[in-house]
Amino acid sequence: MRRVLPPDERRAELLTASRAVFAELGYHQTGISDIVDRVGCSRGTFYNYFDSKREVFAAVLETMMGEVTGVIEPIDVTRDIPSQVRDNVERIVRGIMAEDVLRVLFSEAAGIDAEGDELLREFYSGATERIETALRTGQQLGVVRDGDTRLLAWCLLGLLKEPVFQARLYGEDVAVSALVGELLALISSGLLRG
Repeated sequence: MRRVLPPDERRAELLTASRAVFAELGYHQTGISDIVDRVGCSRGTFYNYFDSKREVFAAVLETMMGEVTGVIEPIDVTRDIPSQVRDNVERIVRGIMAEDVLRVLFSEAAGIDAEGDELLREFYSGATERIETALRTGQQLGVVRDGDTRLLAWCLLGLLKEPVFQARLYGEDVAVSALVGELLALISSGLLRG
């Protein structure tokens, strides 16, 4: 017999199972039965916490988005800025390279429905705003070149996301340290010589 869990623990257990199942099967192939079978509970228990598969998927997305953005630490201008930037970039890359995050957040979430697309827009909007703020601060300190911070933020998001996505698409392994090194070299030195 399954032990009785406090409601917060049961909800967390359902979220963890849902996350794993969505990452394995994808959103469209996942059914409520897959989730409850993973947990070992009844459908009724699931519906005590979530109204639908869509609702639990939204909760999984919000958790993942929080994990990705939550690793960023504010830059302390009294300390070495490049090393802090490197540490933030490394934490972000590690966060988005997690297989479940990569599959669910960057492959499964787009295009499910208008609500899901709005969640993604909010995530990218928040990420863009944080990067823009950091860029403006860097410009004021003289460590970031002048430029359109919105466009620069979008470019930086692409630099972070796309290599990880492409590696997954082609089934290639990418070392975090190598990717972070290339990203930082590209950010600090550019691409063209002369």
